[in-house]
Amino acid sequence: MSQESTAQHADSGGIASPSPVGAMRRKRRILAWAAAGAVLALVAGAVWWGVPDLRCGGMGNGVRHVGGECVGVTDGSFEFAPHLSAVQKDIVDENQWAAEKAAQEDRSLVRVALLAPLTASERTAIAPDQVRNALEGAYVALHRANRTRELGDQKPLVQLYLANEGTRQKQWEVPVARIEEMTEEDPPLVAVMGQALSTTRTEQAAQRLSENGIPIITGATTADGLDHGSIPGLIRTAPSNTDFATALDRYLQGRDDLETAIMVYDRVPEDLFVTSLRKAYRNRLSDHIAFPDQPFAGHSIAEGGVNVFYPVTQNICSAGPDMVLFAGRATDLRVFLDALSERVCRSEPISVLFAEIGEYPWDDEDLSTLREGNITLLNATGADPRWGQDGAPDAPAGFADFHSRFSDLVSGDPAEVENGYAITYHDAMSITVNAIRITKPWQEAPPTPQEVREHLLLLNEQHEVRGATGTLSFTENRSGNPVGKHVPVVPVPYTEEAADDDPHITGSP
Repeated sequence: MSQESTAQHADSGGIASPSPVGAMRRKRRILAWAAAGAVLALVAGAVWWGVPDLRCGGMGNGVRHVGGECVGVTDGSFEFAPHLSAVQKDIVDENQWAAEKAAQEDRSLVRVALLAPLTASERTAIAPDQVRNALEGAYVALHRANRTRELGDQKPLVQLYLANEGTRQKQWEVPVARIEEMTEEDPPLVAVMGQALSTTRTEQAAQRLSENGIPIITGATTADGLDHGSIPGLIRTAPSNTDFATALDRYLQGRDDLETAIMVYDRVPEDLFVTSLRKAYRNRLSDHIAFPDQPFAGHSIAEGGVNVFYPVTQNICSAGPDMVLFAGRATDLRVFLDALSERVCRSEPISVLFAEIGEYPWDDEDLSTLREGNITLLNATGADPRWGQDGAPDAPAGFADFHSRFSDLVSGDPAEVENGYAITYHDAMSITVNAIRITKPWQEAPPTPQEVREHLLLLNEQHEVRGATGTLSFTENRSGNPVGKHVPVVPVPYTEEAADDDPHITGSP
């Protein structure tokens, strides 16, 4: 058919058949575009692998790809994990609000960094939900600080930056180096809060910050010695291990059925939490310890399973104590309890004493294991899960205000505050803000980190901090450990008979 007849055929309503030449041209174009797309994909892939920082949101955002992880400091806009997306967005929005408010009203603005292992996993010492709750608690305090007068005068306004040191803190030097740079920027970073784990890496990071004059308000660290007495410029939000042991000792004074104990301890030396807790048990509960200590290696638990503790449970049955003093991490405790529930002497009840920031999340299967094994866990904590429930007994004076704001901004579910991290990190941020705001109350210029550091131990008397865990103060004679913090002992499974309605308060006789 000629081109003329083809056109006529099309004009008459038929569908023109493409010419062979046109079809070949279109085919070549498609192949060319496909080849170009493949080349671009290969180039993009090569760049992505060749420039690791692109895996962490791009260049210049404060986050770097080191050791297979995204570590560094961000305003919250880089999402460290999907389960943190909602709270990180809240932090970004609050940071933006604070910046706009400061510009509109010509008010000073400062930054605070929350330094912690933000990319946690189920196998690490801090769990993903605990990280999320920690950020939520800090956000609630940030919101209260900027939008209300509940945490004092609203000058200066505050932004919260998130500093990830890696799942196991191996990259702590990356965020710490960036934090040091940020103290010289505008607006300046003036304090670090939130360190979560009592380890040698936490200690190293805190010492370096201290050497650079940067104040530190730790979050969930409890090891004795991680305080102002050993690291100048560091004060603690959580109870110390000595505080936990003191609370347990006080609790046992009302329990005539609990007299003799055996200690089971993690012998990993770089874990300051477990080594310090063992010493605190020995110092405060030595009258109860009647049998040889039972060591284990915490890092082997994930592979060893319950058989790791089989010889320990045999020795426990042979000794026949009323109590086990467990100096180890919560992840290891769960494995130990599984083994203890299968001991040959389980007809005899036994109590396991433990220390943790809040109530560890025990599910129905865990509770069944405890009941079937005739085990009661006595958990010395920094927060009582009953505080978030109606009719809670003797909650600290500041808890209701915190819980009201947390319910409005995050969640009204009482379970969200049971593990203690939201409460503890709310207080850590509140302490930090109070220290900043008493430093230069009549001056518009923001304080320096060194000036904030010099005011940490003035947070007492008129400048007490009305926290969710108590009315807190910090003094030289307590080495920056909190005075006024409630440290209840929570029984698991819970019973009213075993509940602690007269908890120890830190700094009291």
